[in-house]
Amino acid sequence: MKPSMRYFCLTLVVLLFFPLLAGCWDRKEINDLALVTGVAIDKASDNSIEVSVQIFIPQGSTQSSQSGGEATGGSGTTFVQSAQGVNIADALAQLQMKFSRKIFWGHSEVYLFGAEKVEQGLKDDLDFLMRDSEPRERAFTFVTKGKAREVLEKHSILERNTSEVLREMAVNKTSINSSMAHLMEMLEDESKAALLPWVELLKTPGEVDPSKGIGYINGTAILHNDKLVGVADNRITRGILWAVDEMNNAIITIRPEHSKGTISVQLLRNRSKIIPMYKNGEWSIRIDVNCKNQLIQNTTETNIDQSIDSLENIEKQLEENIEERIHLAIHEAKTKYKADIFNFAGAFHRKYPVLWKKNEKDWEAIFPEINVTVNAQADILRPGMFNTQQKQ
Repeated sequence: MKPSMRYFCLTLVVLLFFPLLAGCWDRKEINDLALVTGVAIDKASDNSIEVSVQIFIPQGSTQSSQSGGEATGGSGTTFVQSAQGVNIADALAQLQMKFSRKIFWGHSEVYLFGAEKVEQGLKDDLDFLMRDSEPRERAFTFVTKGKAREVLEKHSILERNTSEVLREMAVNKTSINSSMAHLMEMLEDESKAALLPWVELLKTPGEVDPSKGIGYINGTAILHNDKLVGVADNRITRGILWAVDEMNNAIITIRPEHSKGTISVQLLRNRSKIIPMYKNGEWSIRIDVNCKNQLIQNTTETNIDQSIDSLENIEKQLEENIEERIHLAIHEAKTKYKADIFNFAGAFHRKYPVLWKKNEKDWEAIFPEINVTVNAQADILRPGMFNTQQKQ
């Protein structure tokens, strides 16, 4: 190859690489973004919704720097701004007009839906949240009693903001928790039912300022066909968690028969299985629960460590307690909520696909008639070495 041709080829290769070196053409500077830490979606009227965003305040900035005005609430590091529209996209466009920076959803940790909004249905809202590229699919979703905006506006004392409070509660797995992606999966399942944490406002003890307080999880919101059909209290929620293999953090307290005092055990690990059965035209479900526990308090006079019979009796009562909670949750689902919140439909679909295809349209009539049996096995692995209540 001639030197001139070699030089020409080398120059051409260098020129072809020049466009790849301009990597900052679509950059987004952090000081040009309004970082969203939490989102609240409420019903404004029959034909409109209200979207509220909790915005992180950069160090050195103040709430008054927003030209849009009407910013409310916040924890000192955040403030809340709202706008209304016919849907989320429209409300977001109205909201953007109130900010000097571009609203960025990528850091949003929680999405709160007001109860009135959920009663109308969530599919239209989820369509935007799942279709747009910025909202995080792994962000946690909640349903609030009253206006969701009011939860964002509260001042948290322990955490940086109220969104962080709810995120930490969800991570601790003390109750039902669901990401936005999981919510969509539940609504698209065979049962068309979903479970979301139910959030209520908790005032700070001894605090006069009404803005101080947090939202806390106090039950489970039951959705069917993407609409709110009821709220389960904490007792029913425990039964649901046992049945759907979501019980991860629990302390169970019982009163042993023929003995004064109580015994409390802490759950170490748990495994629950839903087993569908179809025989002679009858639909039935068996729920097997196998949990391992440790004894953390014994106020009775029974020395469990020295009595195998006493240990077995305690384990039997634990099993009865678990079975009772699950049966109670199933009864409520059949009679009160009329929703297959355990996704029994999915279990039958996987095991009997042909049978499911024939009966899919009749599932809402079949579900209340299903016979459910519960078999719980509770083992106490660590009974302890002594009993402070033992008689001398």
